[in-house]
Amino acid sequence: MVESLVQWTLLNNPSRLVHYLKFDFSKIIGQEISTDHGRIDFLLSNKENNHLLVELETIMNSKSKIDYCFTQILNYKNVKFSENTNYCILYADETNLKNKKIIEKFGKEYQVLIQTYPLKKIKELYSQTIERLSLNVGLALPSPKNYTICYLRWLNKIMKTFAELNKDSLSPNEIFIPFENINKSRTNFNCYERLALDFELFEIKNSKYYLTDFGKIFVNNISPYVYITNNASSINLSNEQKRLLLKIITNGNWENKIHKVNIYWFLRFIEITRGNWFPKQDRFDQDKLDIARGIFDVSYNERTMYEFLNWCSNYCLELGLIERIKSTTNYDQVFLTPLGVEINNIFSLDLILKKSRMNLSFKFL
Repeated sequence: MVESLVQWTLLNNPSRLVHYLKFDFSKIIGQEISTDHGRIDFLLSNKENNHLLVELETIMNSKSKIDYCFTQILNYKNVKFSENTNYCILYADETNLKNKKIIEKFGKEYQVLIQTYPLKKIKELYSQTIERLSLNVGLALPSPKNYTICYLRWLNKIMKTFAELNKDSLSPNEIFIPFENINKSRTNFNCYERLALDFELFEIKNSKYYLTDFGKIFVNNISPYVYITNNASSINLSNEQKRLLLKIITNGNWENKIHKVNIYWFLRFIEITRGNWFPKQDRFDQDKLDIARGIFDVSYNERTMYEFLNWCSNYCLELGLIERIKSTTNYDQVFLTPLGVEINNIFSLDLILKKSRMNLSFKFL
């Protein structure tokens, strides 16, 4: 188990971390903190504003790893975020006895706290943490699925024909008109159709496409630019269309609505990971891929996971649910906007209410 996964697991289980460190912290000051003296794994603070700077390691059975750890922690002695700062090496208890004695001796000589954790239990805790953080409060929501739809604004392309033909219902041939000159394959069209069905803009009856009340509002608020361009998918959603889609997302109708489900799971992903790492390319660290797989309960490879996260990110950016901070590293930072927090809370509340209805007890009647 790599160090970054151990760190993620411990920071998401503060009571266990308190037990291993013997330090009753009240706040995580920061993690992966870059300084002139190296990158600090994480920094904690208690109620008295005493700080504990932690150098986290896994099994330390090689001299090179021990020497590197000692060098790092001594360099960190030059860093103080508070006058009351202590320094700690937290490493795996599975380290052999000979090296444990070397580490203990170093700690006494340089006044560095030495603590251990059982790596085997952390592996078990990691699985439990993924399961706990991915809970949907007792309801079996569908798993997320990867579709080749990059933006919600692409809805304009499939919906504009209703307005152009001035009809509330279209035949299969009529609704396919915008796709005729691209290719004759229906694969591309089927993805657009799925998106519109998931957002409840039309329904299919007897092989005809009928606008719903939501669909009529969406069509009535299509930007005029959609009708004068050859690329309707490039025109941004109007504000009224965005409001409508947010209303549809939060209406509690999840059944067979994969794109709505994807947005829910993506917001949970940002919440769980704190948005600290968002891959900018289709090759990223294995530990982060493992965390993402665990959260979404999928077995996607790096490329598929990268595409899925970026497409969900595009949806949420269009609706104003997230902001993305570009960086020069392999990862950007993503955070929920106030609207995103509100939508995420509505999701959670809706699921709690559904669970309560399912588990309603009549034993006191």
